[in-house]
Parts: sequence; C-alpha cells; structure tokens
Amino acid sequence: MDDDIEIPGLHDACLELAHVVLAAGQPEVSRDILETLAARFEREAADFALLVGNAGRDTALLARAVHYLVDAHALPLMGTDMEWFRQALACLVELAVPGIALSSKGAAFLHDVETGIAQALQDLN
Repeated sequence: MDDDIEIPGLHDACLELAHVVLAAGQPEVSRDILETLAARFEREAADFALLVGNAGRDTALLARAVHYLVDAHALPLMGTDMEWFRQALACLVELAVPGIALSSKGAAFLHDVETGIAQALQDLN
C-alpha cells in the first residue's frame, strides 16, 4: 500500500466488509481477526489507488466500491478468501475508471450497466 496516497474511508469500509464475511451468523469473532482481514482488504484496494489518482479521480471511490461490495456481493462465511474481492474490485474500478478501449460489442454492456444504475438510484428515493 502506498502510504502517500490518501484513501478516505477505506479502512472503515474494509472493516465493515471483514465483519460481514466473517462475523455474520457467528456469535463472536475477535477484533484482532477482523482487523487482520480488514487490513488485507485494504492493501488489495490500495493497489488501485495510483491508477485511480493518475486518472484524476478521487481515491475515495475505492472506499465507495468496497461499500458497494458489502451491500451487493459480500456473503457471510466467505471467510478469508481474497480472490473474489480482488476480481470484483478490479471490475468495479474498470467501470468507474475506464482504462481499456472497448469494442462496440463490449461497450454495448455499458448501456445495461447504465440502466441498472439508474434503477438502483431510483430505488433509493
């Protein structure tokens, strides 16, 4: 993790994620275990900070992406597996900070994402 890049809210988001994947459905998980897993999530997410910052974007989007994963993809008892997190976060970062030129067929999916985002935002009201 690059200590020079500020990522507001990332630690708290990763702690919440760790709680969901470890503690849900279990009576007690030690604070040390939660903090250790949260730190692992935080290091993984921080790997994207330079890319996000170099694109001129707010690195806090990484914390928001982790909160999205908490709401939409984190399941109790996922445990300490990091691969799902790494892959899901990479996909979210690519959607938020495009770095790859898409074909017209690949880009067509962005319209579906746009529709889904509009629906999700409407559901908030």
